[in-house]
Amino acid sequence: MPPEGRSVRAAPNDTTAELLQRLRSANGHLQAVIAMAEAGEPCEAVLHQLGAVQAALRCAGRALIQCQLEKSADSLLSDSCPETRAKTVLRLSNLYSLLIKTQTYR
Repeated sequence: MPPEGRSVRAAPNDTTAELLQRLRSANGHLQAVIAMAEAGEPCEAVLHQLGAVQAALRCAGRALIQCQLEKSADSLLSDSCPETRAKTVLRLSNLYSLLIKTQTYR
């Protein structure tokens, strides 16, 4: 399958399991944020929990990038077709751009 057609489902089981765990963690934190907001908890507590959601999502994004890097390394090193390698590099660049757009750096 060409690099542009790869998906999370094609990822190694350990990588997929890690990604799903991070997403479940983010979901749990988000559910806590919603419950806290509904209960009228102080803003500081809600914001603290919201930070946990954002951190879990950032970790999930990094896990996705790592997964794609691992898959793309084989293609970049072994594929003899320059067009396929160029598409792989472009896809990695696009994924990285999406990741950094969603993150704030201090």
